[in-house]
Amino acid sequence: MKALLLTAALTLSAFSGTTYAHGDHGVLDERGAMGLAARVVQKMTLRDYGYTAGQLDTSWQSIGKDQIVLKEKGAGFYIVEVTKSGSDEKVYVKVLLDGSISDVSKIYPF
Repeated sequence: MKALLLTAALTLSAFSGTTYAHGDHGVLDERGAMGLAARVVQKMTLRDYGYTAGQLDTSWQSIGKDQIVLKEKGAGFYIVEVTKSGSDEKVYVKVLLDGSISDVSKIYPF
C-alpha cells in the first residue's frame, strides 16, 4: 500500500510542475515554446484538458526533438507542430508568449 501511495505521489508531482513563462522571466522564445508543446502533448495522454484535440492515446508519450517543428510565429503566439512517432498523425499546439496554451488541435490552421 505504501508503495502504491508513493508511486501515485511521485507520478502526480512529475506532472504538477510546469515551466510556463511569467513576468519574472519575460516572454517565451521559439525553443521554449517547442519544449512546452511537447510536454503538453505528453500530458494530454493522461487526461482531456479541454482542448480541441481531446485526450490523446498513449503512443503520443514518446516525442523526440525531430518530431517537433515550429509551424508558425505570429503576433503574440507560436504554432508548434508535433508529429506522432511512427505515423503521419499531427497535432498543433498554439503557445502564447506568456507560456499559456491557447489550444491544441489536430487541424491546421485553427
